[in-house]
Amino acid sequence: MAGVAVPILLFVASRMLLFAIAIVAATAGSAQAALPADPLAASWAYQAANLPSAWEVTSGSPGVVIAIMDSGVDAAHPDLAGAVDPGWNFVDENADTTDLVGHGTAVAGIAAARSNGLGAVGACWSCRIMPLRVLRPEGFALKATMARALDYAVAHGAAVVNMSLYGESLNGVLHDAIHRAREAGVIVVAAAGNEFSTVPEYPAAYPDTFSVAATVESGELANYSSRGDWVKFAAPACMPTTVLGGGFGVGCGTSGSTPVVAGIVALLRAHAPYASVSQIETALEQTAHPVAGVRFGSVDAFAALEALGQPPPRLAPSIEGFPGIGVTLTASSGIWSGAGIQVDYRWERCRAGACEPAAAGRTYVVEAADGGAQMRVVLTAPGIGTATSVPTALVLAPPHSDSRPSIAGRPVAGATLTGSPGSWSGTRLAFTYSWIRCRASCWSGKTVGHRLSYKLRPADRGSRIEFVVNASNDLDVARAASRLTRRVR
Repeated sequence: MAGVAVPILLFVASRMLLFAIAIVAATAGSAQAALPADPLAASWAYQAANLPSAWEVTSGSPGVVIAIMDSGVDAAHPDLAGAVDPGWNFVDENADTTDLVGHGTAVAGIAAARSNGLGAVGACWSCRIMPLRVLRPEGFALKATMARALDYAVAHGAAVVNMSLYGESLNGVLHDAIHRAREAGVIVVAAAGNEFSTVPEYPAAYPDTFSVAATVESGELANYSSRGDWVKFAAPACMPTTVLGGGFGVGCGTSGSTPVVAGIVALLRAHAPYASVSQIETALEQTAHPVAGVRFGSVDAFAALEALGQPPPRLAPSIEGFPGIGVTLTASSGIWSGAGIQVDYRWERCRAGACEPAAAGRTYVVEAADGGAQMRVVLTAPGIGTATSVPTALVLAPPHSDSRPSIAGRPVAGATLTGSPGSWSGTRLAFTYSWIRCRASCWSGKTVGHRLSYKLRPADRGSRIEFVVNASNDLDVARAASRLTRRVR
């Protein structure tokens, strides 16, 4: 079923068309690279993505985990047995990631089914699977739930996250989670959708994702595939895969093409654990075969491996979070956590070009002492060196009155009173002023002026005057008032 534009909801990228197939002996042409012994490995789809040649370089690694954000995974399937790590059920909030629908199991098989002489084989058949159940029984996922699942995947060492899900509505929480993942070296691969439309679908259309359309055997886009310049890549739509109950089938749709790319990305990550997300993306872009309807084209696994090579590690520090007192800032190195690089994080507060140590660790809770300063993080890794992040914006401290306002001048009609705002602490404060004519009470008094000075009028006789200062910034507003004058004569 195609996704629909419903705020906060995201629908499965398709009711993946699953066709049962008989297992027959696989045969490969002599000009082709050697294929795994699995009976369905002779499918055109593997050749279309140039996977057999890529497998001669790498079949992945058990240390590279592909998170499948979907309906769960059948961990007992004979072609997935032993390949599924513990995950989390974000629908029922427990560890039971059993797949009751079959969509997630099919996606997992395309990404990482074992090469064991049974049925199909995954694009990264030596990689492992982390099941994250986000699809509800009704067939949709909450985007806020997906954001939590993505943060979980990053925190638990996933290298790639597959989202065969889409919807037209944007969601800032999910967008931010995808950006955090990318900064941490984790790649999000998302389905473009099955709408035969150029209307952007999300999360695929977010610039930090690897968006995927679907191609048919001719190499053209499938007629149902969503398309447009917002779609970066394409991959074969109909892949042999695992189905509930231990059998095999062919899964068609962008739900199927997306885990092809996720598996290829996992191959790249296994071959080049230190590569940045941008380096992996560039390798795929530069080697893709042009396809009308997508920005770069159809992925070529072997060519991307050759183009990527094995770049050395490079620290690329960044900071996530709003620099406000009490807010937690999170630093990332740009290196995937599974690469085995030990990175030390040192936070510094900087004023007028001079920086001093503040704390150590990947996260930092902004303190009152940081008000008016900029924060930065300095990373150090053995054998790599040191790198420093771009400083944050100024840390905003809320307005606070340190000494109350005051009034100078004689309370006589015709005289001019001058207000002093008193002293304030806080960052980037804006001030407004009010003169209040108080009779029975200042709360019910009348505002008679808004400048730092006020010329008393005959109407003020018998009243007492109060000078009020309001200070504000993006964090808060604070009010302070002077003592009252004597009664105006």
